[in-house]
Order: sequence, then C-alpha cells, then structure tokens
Amino acid sequence: MKKLINTRKGSYSSVGWSNRLGSVLTPAAVPGVYTADRPFYWNKIDVGCRMTVIKQQNGDLIVHSPVGIDPPLIRSLEELGTVKHVISPNYEHVKYAHQWAEQYPNASIWGCPGLMEREADVRWTGEVPFGARPSGFRGGNQNIDEHEDMWDWEEFQPLHIDTEVNPFTGKSFFNEVVFYHTASKTLLTTDLFWNYPSNGRTNSQISVDNREDFGPWELAPSVGEIPFGSTAWKFGMDKIFYPFYMNLMVKNDKRQTFNEIAKYITCGCGWEVETIIPAHGDIIRGKKVCREVLQKHFNVQCSPLVDSHFTSPSVLDWLNKMALSYKLERGEDLLEVIAREAGVSVNKGDEDDLMQLATLCASTTLPIASHDFLRADEAIYIYGNQAFLDGFGYSWEEFVELPSRKCVETDTEAEERQKLLDTVKNTAINKSQSSEVDRYDNLIRVRKDGSRILLKGVHLWNVWDLRENLDGAKAKVESGTIKPIGQAVWISKVEYLD
Repeated sequence: MKKLINTRKGSYSSVGWSNRLGSVLTPAAVPGVYTADRPFYWNKIDVGCRMTVIKQQNGDLIVHSPVGIDPPLIRSLEELGTVKHVISPNYEHVKYAHQWAEQYPNASIWGCPGLMEREADVRWTGEVPFGARPSGFRGGNQNIDEHEDMWDWEEFQPLHIDTEVNPFTGKSFFNEVVFYHTASKTLLTTDLFWNYPSNGRTNSQISVDNREDFGPWELAPSVGEIPFGSTAWKFGMDKIFYPFYMNLMVKNDKRQTFNEIAKYITCGCGWEVETIIPAHGDIIRGKKVCREVLQKHFNVQCSPLVDSHFTSPSVLDWLNKMALSYKLERGEDLLEVIAREAGVSVNKGDEDDLMQLATLCASTTLPIASHDFLRADEAIYIYGNQAFLDGFGYSWEEFVELPSRKCVETDTEAEERQKLLDTVKNTAINKSQSSEVDRYDNLIRVRKDGSRILLKGVHLWNVWDLRENLDGAKAKVESGTIKPIGQAVWISKVEYLD
C-alpha cells in the first residue's frame, strides 16, 4: 500500500514529499503567490527545490529561485501573467538562470550581489544591491540606489544577508537575499532557512502550542515514507550544517547585525510573517507558528505576539507621547515602570524600545488606557490595552470611538470623575508616584454590559504633544504655553463587583 501512495500520479508528475500534489503550480498564499515544487537531485538524493511566483499588483510576474523550464510550466505561467522579473537569490540557486533568460528575452534577470561576476554567461539585467534593506529596517536603504528597472521594493522587499563568511575561503558562501511579499505577508528563503519533513506528514516535526499551521490538507497531503537519502540529508542539514553556519559562518563583527536581521524577519517589528516559503522543505502557515519556528531557527527571543492594532503607526505615535509625558511628569521611564509592575524584564536598547513598550502594554495584565481631547468636544478613548478592553468588555473597534464618560453610570459619578481628571490636568508637574494627585483607589466604573468594577491603584497622567526632546517642555507646561492633548492611566488591580 505504501508503494502505491508513493508512486501515485498528480496532474504533472509523480507525488512525493518534494511535490506533494504532483502539480505544475500550487497556490501558496493570498493574494497571488504560487509555487513550483520539484525534486532536485544531489548525488542521487532528492533534496527538493521550490520556485515561487509572485503576481504583482500590476499583473506582472516575479519568479524567485527558478527551477527547470518545461512546456507545462510555460503554459501555466502564461495563464497567470507576463514573466517580468526572474531572481536568483543566492550563489547556489542559479542553475537555471541562463535557461530562463533565453526563454523570456523581455524579462529582467536579477542575481544576488556578486552573482554577475560568478556566472558571467547569463544575460543579467543587474544585481540586488549589496546591503539591500527594507525601508523599515534601521538605516533602511539611504545609501543604496535601486535599479530603475526593478520591481516595487515596498511590494516585494529584499533583505541582503551580508553577514556570512565561508571560514575556509574568507568569502561569502550563499550571499543570500531573502524577500518579503507585503500583500500576503510571505517570507521567501532559499538556504538561510529550510524545513525538511521528518516523514510524509507535512510539518510533523514542528511542535508549538496552539498550532495555526494547516498540517496535512488538500494542498499539502501526506505522501507516505520519505526516502532514506532525503531523511539522511535532513539530518545533515539540521545537525551538522545548521550549527556550523550559526557558529562559524556568521562573521564575528557582523553578529549584532545578523541578530538585528533575524529579529526584523522574526519578531514583527519589521516584517509580519504569516507564511514561510522555503526553497527546501514544507511551507509553514500561521503567524504564531511562523514566529516560533523562526525564533528557534535564529535563536532570538521576541516580545509577546499581539494584535496588529496595538503596534500600528498611529498607536506607536500615541504611546510615544504617553511615555514622554510620563517621563516629564513622573521622572520615570514608562517601559521600566510597566515591566516592574508586571514582574517582567526588558532589555532597553536591545530592540526598538517603543515596540517593546507597545507589545508589553498590549500583553500585560495591568489595564492601560488613554483618551484624547482632539477629535471631539469631549474626551474620546484613543487607546486601551487588551487587559483594559477585557475588563470593560469592549472590542478595540468599539473602544477607540467611545467617549470616556461612558465608563461611569450616574451623574454624580460623572461629576466626581471629571473633577479628578481636571485635578490631574491642573497639577501637571513634580508629583511623586505616591502623591494623592497621581494615584487613586476604590474608583467604581461600569462595563459595557452594565456590571460594575472596582479600580485600585489608579495612576493618572496627562499626555502632551511631545517629541523626543524634553528640554524646555517642563517650562512650557508650567507657563501654560502648551496644553494637554489627552490623559492616560494604568491600573494596579481590578475587582468585579457584580
């Protein structure tokens, strides 16, 4: 029976671990991502290889890590669109570049840095520039000129892994460029990351909590046993090459840069990866499982995974104002305060402090919220972390349009609440963390469903329109030159009364 499973025929080829459907092209991510999965033999061992096709917003196609061309593949690509760009993303994935350049004379043929010199017989258009980075990466591409014939770098973002060295030659071994397809949140790798299967069941070797990956499904079915040679190859890659690469092929003077790249790829502070398409091994799907797999592979630790609205640009901008205002009024760093109260550790300067603050605030059990005075004649909530949303019973979408007076039930409570907020507004500077003006206890508030909650240890402060430099801000506040644009709160404890 196993023999029948392993030799059954797909629409294009025999079914096996390196082409589970036996198809010419397989849909891989939405929108517009397809893969051509093929066996690839090294000394009679199938090590597998995968080409990825990206359909751009303008309808043209980008081909990443090209495989061998044949008539069925040509016909399938014609149905998708026009092949506009063909990319050989590292020194090893270049075998078929010449074939593609001949088949598609009007396509631009691109290589990783240094590939034009190594493979001079190919009709190259150009190379991805050395040190290419996404615009959101620290430093971005300030000193790098994109080739005028290249694709939109915001749509399909390159990141050059310029941190490796072959310890025997002193030169780059792969010199890989990895890519991120923004619309589908897909990471494309060739040899920086691989995911060879342990058996015929896709991703059976991945063990994470609350796995989101589909596992075996209609586009990635189980295929029976993996050939011995392919299993041995996986062992060599996982147990021999991987530690060799991580310990000896990352330059000592580039270790910090490598870690920054790894975190940018992995941690959501740059790319928000929801699908990983490696050239070797199974595709991985699901935001959480992708992050955990990449964390393990790169040996990096990310901040907790949170919903994207907690780290949007507008929220980050407001959180920055909250933090600067807290520093101005309290003389303490908000990130350190929340970490201390939550009983967690942070590494200031290890990664973007503002992103650390955003993820910590979003994930902590301490309720945190803020309202602003800018959008209406009354204060409207502009931020609430998950603990605050859960405590008051609102969704994010409901909460950020809610007048903050809705958190009290009676007119008397509304008057008392307004007096408290006015007191904080009028007494802005030089109040210690323990003074009456800054900290309040036993405040009764009302949830969306009408039930009541008791707030203890309520820490209030004003939010000012501040940027990075606090010099002179205190004098402007005390003189009344600037006014608060909102207020914020963190709460030590919430008790449910009903």
